[in-house]
Amino acid sequence: MIHHSMDVAKNAVEHMNPGQTPVITFDQPLFALAKQIQWKWPDSYGEDHIVVMFVVSTSRMAALKTLGDWLKGSGWCKHWCKLRLRHQGQQTHSCEHLMSCALEEHIK
Repeated sequence: MIHHSMDVAKNAVEHMNPGQTPVITFDQPLFALAKQIQWKWPDSYGEDHIVVMFVVSTSRMAALKTLGDWLKGSGWCKHWCKLRLRHQGQQTHSCEHLMSCALEEHIK
């Protein structure tokens, strides 16, 4: 199935933009299969013929966005600023990092 989708993407890009290298994104399990295809057939699917990129799955992104929405109204970031643990520019990034770590631990 991944082999077929790589063919379809390659043919579509070649039809619309001749000579352009197609770029396809996959989540982790499909990315692994796509890389195996690239390694097995480098003459047809090597990185000079098609670029395969890893992206975080949409369900994980949706979960992180939901957690972000919950934290946004909770005052968590504001309290970090008041305690001077982080200044204004870093507080949101720190909250996102904390949520990401918590989600990773929960998934394990």
